Amino acid sequence: MHENILNKLKKSSISATDIASQFWCEKQMELNYLYGKRVTLQMERGKKIHEDLQAEVYVPLAVEPVTYADMLYKTAYENYMALKTLSEKGVCREVHIYGSLNGYKIVGQVDELRKEGDKVKIVELKTINESNGSKLDAAKTKPHIVQIMLYKKLIDDIRQRKYELSNFANSYGIRRLNLSEPFERGLRALGIKEELINIEKMFELMFNAFYSMPETSDKLEIYYIDRFSGRQVSSIIINYNEEAINKDLAFALKYWKGEREALPVPSSETWKCNLCRFYGKECKVWWKG
Repeated sequence: MHENILNKLKKSSISATDIASQFWCEKQMELNYLYGKRVTLQMERGKKIHEDLQAEVYVPLAVEPVTYADMLYKTAYENYMALKTLSEKGVCREVHIYGSLNGYKIVGQVDELRKEGDKVKIVELKTINESNGSKLDAAKTKPHIVQIMLYKKLIDDIRQRKYELSNFANSYGIRRLNLSEPFERGLRALGIKEELINIEKMFELMFNAFYSMPETSDKLEIYYIDRFSGRQVSSIIINYNEEAINKDLAFALKYWKGEREALPVPSSETWKCNLCRFYGKECKVWWKG
């Protein structure tokens, strides 16, 4: 009998970041859930850069959610407004995306969507130390490539209605959810129309915005930004390859299905172990002592 990995890791869905992390070190990804992820100074700096970039085009909903339903509504509202910004200004950032792979709920957050001609380019922003900018090899970029290709696949699934509002509504049970009274009062105070103070209606608007979005480009771009200065170090263009991403996802899902244990890095990439807080402690895969 296969182990239920989602239950083991206390998760209800798989994030695009989870899947990308499997291609850095699957064992580390698992241990982060089992023992808790530690927020480092480098992570805080990276988060600040993302927030600064997001603030340039972000349209926040200035009402704090009280319940799970409120949180979902806030996400749908901000997504809808972001996609309107894409249509009006040609760029938007931090767009939440939902989908399904082999029955598993998949979630992600796309760093940037940018109109270029008659298509939309998907852009991923990664923060690194500038001194390492010239050393971006396959071992370092593979997780990022998997992540950005997965984003295109998820967006295309919605645009092509392979994953629709009805799929989302059934999976997340939004028809059974009600917004809290304090949250509804906050929405009314902002002047949001009464007919829009409804979680299903807001997700309908969000999905319709995705349906009407221009075709996504097969050219995907990853920007590498120095986490200390915020300066762009380099960028790479990736050509979307459906066969390649489907193969990578099939490999990744074998772990989530419980068909295999979490894998450590290959012997050629044991240098990653020196960067890992679990090395020689919770994880002794490459421990020599």
